Amino acid sequence: MGLNKVKAGMAVGIVGLLAGVFQNCTNAKFSVVNDDSVATLCGTQSCSLNPLTLKPAVTTILLALGDEANNQLVGNPVSNQYLAETVIRFSSPKVNPKLLIVRAFANNGEDPEDTVYVQNLLSRYSADLIDEPASGLLPADVANYDLIWFNNPGYPFSSQVSFDTLLTFGGGIVLQGDDLSRSDTFSLTPLTGLKYIDNGTSVKCGGVNYPHDNNGGEQYRVSLNPAKIQGIDASAIHFRYGNDIDNTEIVDPSIEVLAVAVGGPASCVEERPTVVRRER
Repeated sequence: MGLNKVKAGMAVGIVGLLAGVFQNCTNAKFSVVNDDSVATLCGTQSCSLNPLTLKPAVTTILLALGDEANNQLVGNPVSNQYLAETVIRFSSPKVNPKLLIVRAFANNGEDPEDTVYVQNLLSRYSADLIDEPASGLLPADVANYDLIWFNNPGYPFSSQVSFDTLLTFGGGIVLQGDDLSRSDTFSLTPLTGLKYIDNGTSVKCGGVNYPHDNNGGEQYRVSLNPAKIQGIDASAIHFRYGNDIDNTEIVDPSIEVLAVAVGGPASCVEERPTVVRRER
């Protein structure tokens, strides 16, 4: 498969229904002053795109941000944009990082709208979108970028070649998809700092197993960490997510947790790491 590049901000297909819901006040592309003090220009919302890290980091987002049910987003679009932009700021020390979005080859056609939705969430940055080659990403494919956003909304990581390229890449990395804590053939722990337990389609609480998959059964209650994702409106800190989320264990004590999820009914309280970062 060729490296079919598309500049961010082009037609969005199904997610065109969501035009206008992105809440940050300025279509920056770094033509405005990026200063946290201008947050008041957006009411309660932060306009800043300043980096939040001095080192490149790997951030894992165990959510399909563009997941839809009945042509409606499963998550909160305001939460999604804050999360996406904050993750960039936590993953690259560059003020204007050269951003590459990679659509996984082994996506099996699930949630095709997710990748383009992510592209539009990041429209305040200048980003390229490519399809992962069937033979895997090579260092030459990513050499001119500061940050790689690898997107596979509903299937595990598949290519050892791509994994090896990401492992040796010197910039920031975002792995995004609700099954992207694992591969079926090798461990992602050296990159993510997470140990895969199960795929989260069932949550056991009080001796009862509650299903969480394909927007049927229970919904995960996702909470963004307001101490990390600053400037967010209070109404966007918590949202529901109706698909499965990989159940993982943090094995690197240096990991920072940006969001957690709780499954089952309201009586269940066990938090699972859902968005985490570790510096490289």
